[in-house]
Parts: sequence; C-alpha cells; structure tokens
Amino acid sequence: MEEHACLVRARSDSESSSKLGSFGSIAHTMAYTEDRLTGVEGGGEPGNTNTLAAAPPDNNDVNDSGELLDYNDSSVLEQFHEDALRQAGCGLSQGRVILAVGLAVIGSALEMSSIPFVLPSAEIELCVLPHEKNWLVMISIMGGSLGAVGWGALGERLGRRRALLSALAVNSVFAAIAAFMPTYGTFMMARFCSAIGSGGIIPTGYVYSAEMISRSKRNLPLALFPVCMGAGILVAAGLARTILPLTGAEALIENKEHFSAWHRYLLLCMLPVLASLISLIWTQESPRYLLDVGREVDAMMVYQSIHSGNQIRVCRKASVANDSEYRLGELSLPGKRRPPALHHVRHSVKMFWQTFFQLFSNTYRNTTLSLGGTLLFSMAISFYISASIPSTVLNMESEAFLLSKRRIANVTYENERYNETLENIDFAYVTFRNVTFRDMLMSHVAFYNTTFLNVAFANIKTSYTTFKGCLFVNSTMIDTDIEIGRELESDCTLTGSVVRGVKGGCSRHADLTSTLGGPLAENTYGAYAALLAAIPVAAPHSLRPPVILCGALVLLSPTLYFAQIETALYIVEAAYRLIVTVIFFTISIKVVESYPANLRCTSHGLILSITYMCGTAVRGMGDFGPLISCILCALFAITATALAVRIR
Repeated sequence: MEEHACLVRARSDSESSSKLGSFGSIAHTMAYTEDRLTGVEGGGEPGNTNTLAAAPPDNNDVNDSGELLDYNDSSVLEQFHEDALRQAGCGLSQGRVILAVGLAVIGSALEMSSIPFVLPSAEIELCVLPHEKNWLVMISIMGGSLGAVGWGALGERLGRRRALLSALAVNSVFAAIAAFMPTYGTFMMARFCSAIGSGGIIPTGYVYSAEMISRSKRNLPLALFPVCMGAGILVAAGLARTILPLTGAEALIENKEHFSAWHRYLLLCMLPVLASLISLIWTQESPRYLLDVGREVDAMMVYQSIHSGNQIRVCRKASVANDSEYRLGELSLPGKRRPPALHHVRHSVKMFWQTFFQLFSNTYRNTTLSLGGTLLFSMAISFYISASIPSTVLNMESEAFLLSKRRIANVTYENERYNETLENIDFAYVTFRNVTFRDMLMSHVAFYNTTFLNVAFANIKTSYTTFKGCLFVNSTMIDTDIEIGRELESDCTLTGSVVRGVKGGCSRHADLTSTLGGPLAENTYGAYAALLAAIPVAAPHSLRPPVILCGALVLLSPTLYFAQIETALYIVEAAYRLIVTVIFFTISIKVVESYPANLRCTSHGLILSITYMCGTAVRGMGDFGPLISCILCALFAITATALAVRIR
C-alpha cells in the first residue's frame, strides 16, 4: 500500500475537523508517517495524560533520519506552501490577483504622476503661493510613508487581501473628496489622506501577489508591475493632454468654469483604483498567510480553488500523479497560535511593536539594514533628480524668456484697440491716448512712467503686470483684476479715473508662462523607462544583482554635469528611473524571499516608509546646480553600492 507523505500536528477540540480527506502527495523532505493519532479523544492535546507513549510532543517529531522537526518553524510551512502551489499550477487564479494588484499599481502611479499636471490650474483656483507648490508633492510622499508602514503592519494582522482592500478604499474615498475641495488647505489634507491609502498598495499588494505564485514562477508575473507603473504614468500624461489646458493662459481662462478641468481629471485618475477594488471580489486571501495564523482548512480550500480555477494554464505545472484531482494527502497542518480578537487592544499593540523590533534582532538585522539602506540611497537619487531636473529646466526657460523681453520707449499710441495677449513687454515713457484694452491677458508686462489719457481697461486678466509712476487721466478700469496698491503701485497718479475691478482674495500672481510641455515630456520618458525596466526584472536574480545595479548609478552620475539641454536632462532622468525601478522591484522580491511570512508586509512597509520619509527630506533640499548634484548623486550611489554588497 502506497504511503502518502503528510504533515501532522496535535489537534485541539476546536480544530478536530482539520484532518482533511485524501489530497495527494507533497515533498518527501517533510514526510513522516501518520501512525500516532488514534481514536483517543484529545489524544494530540498538549499535556493530555491519555496520549499514547509513542505520541509526539506538541511541535516536534522525528523524521526518517532521526532528526527532530519543529513544525512551528516557518520553513516547514513555507516548503509545504511551495509544494502546494506547484501542484495547483499557475493560471487564471493567479492572473486575477495580478490583474487586481496591477490596477492598484496603475492607480498609485496615476496619483503621483498627476500632481505636476494639475498644479498650473490648481494654483490659480486655490491661490497657491510659489513656496507652497512643492508641498503638494512632499505631503503626498509623507502620506505614502505613513501608509506603507501602517498597512504593512496590518497586512500581518488582517491578511494581505483585506489590508489591500482597506488601503484601496481609503485611497479612492479621499481621492474623490480631494477633487471637490474648494481651498488649498482642505485639498492638501484630502490628498494626504489619499496618499496614506496609496502607500499601502505596494507592501500589501506585492507580498500578496508573490505568495500566490510559487518561487520558481514569480519573476515573469511580478515583472508586470513595472509595466503597470509605466502604463499609469502614460495614462496620466494622456489624460492631461486631452483634458487639461496646456498653457497658463488657457488655464486662467478655463478657470472661470464652475467645475474646472483639473477636478474632472482627478476623478478620472481614480478609476483604476475603483476597478482594482471591484476585481478583488474574485480573489481570495493568501494561503501562506492563512497557514501562518493557523487557518489550515481555509488554506486548503484556497489551494483547491487555485487548482480548480487554473483550467487554463499560463505557466508550466509540476507533474502530479493523477492530474485530474488535486490531492495533498491525509494531513493536519502545524499552525501558529491564532491571533487574538481585534478587541484585545493591548495585546495587538504589543504584537505590533514586537514585530518591528524583530526586524532588528540578530537574525534579521543585517538583512533589514542592507535591503533598506540600498533602497533608501538609490531612491534618494530618484527623489532628488525628480525635483532638481524640473527646476533646472524651469530656470533655463525663465532665462530664455527674460532674454526675449521686448522694450518699447518714447512712443505715443492713439485710437488703438488691443484685444490680444500682451506678454513679456516693458513700456517706458509711452503715451496711450483714446486707447481701449478689452477682453485680453497681460502677462509679464510693466509700464514705467507711462501716461494714459482717456484709456479704457475692460475684462482684463493680468499676470506679473505692474504700473510704476504712471499717470491716469479720465481713464477707467472695469472688470479687471488690477488693484490699487498691488498692480497699481503707490507712485501712480489717478486724475478723474475710476478703478472698479473685482477684488480677489489671492495675493499671488498667476504665472501664465507655465506650460504642460515639460511635465508631459518628462513623464513620457519616465513611463518608457518603467516599461523597459520590466525586462531586467523578469530576468533571473543572478543576472541583476543589486550591487551591479547600484554600480551603474555611480557610472551614470557624471551625466548630470554634462547634460545641459532639456531633452538630454529628461533622458538622463529616465535612465536613472530605469535603474532605480529595477532596484526597487529587486529589493521587493528579496524582501519576500528573505523574511518569514509573518514579517514580510511589515518589513516591506517599514523599508518603504523610511525610504519615502528620507526622500521627502532629499526632495526639499532643492537644486544645487550641475556640479554639486553630480557629486551628491555619486555619493548616494556609492553608499547604496556598499550596502548592496551585504545583500545575500
């Protein structure tokens, strides 16, 4: 009679039904014969005096070689999980999980990529001051930092799928709220809360996906996530090109609508997150998590569901005797102690902190520091150049704009009518007589010692427009944003003139020179970099060691000094993004493989949280110029390389 390999642990009364029917064989490395549990009630209970003399202790038994097996050792459960997944195959069941998490990754990439596109319109409507613009990006990163560590820890307590569901729900709710916020403060708060939900997507979703696929088959499916990231960035750019005004002047005109385009844009950007929430209806919890918390019966049902759902295979399945029926042998799996009920607050908080301390115990300290440090310093480069390169391009455009300024002096204009945009002009000692300015924009226009005689200003929008030492005689300013003490400086003289503009509560000037051309080009290059990163991510680990990838960052550093034109800078940034994206997903896979199941989400979330928080500080440093930027990125890359050497 053929003896089936199986795992057995002593069963409590509450788990007396966990001995399942015949399911097939698993790896003989875990095998021993099931000949000790008899009909004696509670025979396997610890401390029960009715247990047969040959009965094993609670958690240990002797294998064929006479060695003790610790059945609470996570490696035993991990090996069983891998064997069960190999027998279940790889197909549509895992495809549904990849689809759900992939949509979530697209939504997360959309949320971060949308910020530079909505800023030109949002800063006009919400009166965002120049020093406040960068805070919208930084507060989103800070929210992602809190979300990563929070939902990472919840992934160990609630389960991967439930934690991902809750993170997506928070993200979608507050993303929708942000689209309707009328002030900058409330908009920032809603985006912060939305980013908290978005920050939980990677640590929970990545571990969830990895645990649904056997180790030998993970690379190719998980390589789809860089593709999803690139797709999200491309969608953000495509929607911006279609929906949003492309220039500052168009944004100022379009802002007159009640529900302007950037609100609609934000609502459309949250659709992938909603689709991910819906698609999770057809997925199940990670069986590895269920085994870890002692829910063996639920785990067996998930394995069976995976097998039955994989009628269409997308990757080769290990051969099993009798492929028509999924079998795992007579077994009662060794389970960890079930987590306490959620109302046991004190115990939950204690376990929460103990999990973090365990990451820095002697067993995992080197792994945590090497993986975390490598990701931190490599991502620091990405955070820095994502702020410095747009700033450099903006400075280059500003210098070119100033050089193109026209100056008109000592000229008299009579009986003229202006209804087209005036931009980048200085008028000095000019006289306007019987002239009308109507239905137009004035951007970066200055009037010095200019005389206005019988001049009418009507329905005028201005940006960085000033009147210094000007004389107004019998002139009118109706329905304009020109105000005395702001555009009209104190040294101006008004004789028989009327100023009846609409006073705005905003003290800033809308910059009509801004365009979406730069952000569109930058994000398009970045999207292509993320798409190309999928190729090395799909390759075996031996072909992309982190130390080599970090070394490539060192070699790339001098390009920041020599790239002095806009397109070259965007290409350099895309090259950095490609390498950093490969490092990011390589470290993510290493986290899954290096930590036991009860630490994976927490470790991933903690590493991402510290990385995002430090990235916020790096981004806030500003632009130091080509030479210092080159040296700074080289130092970051060298440090990341030194830490990557310690990764095993």
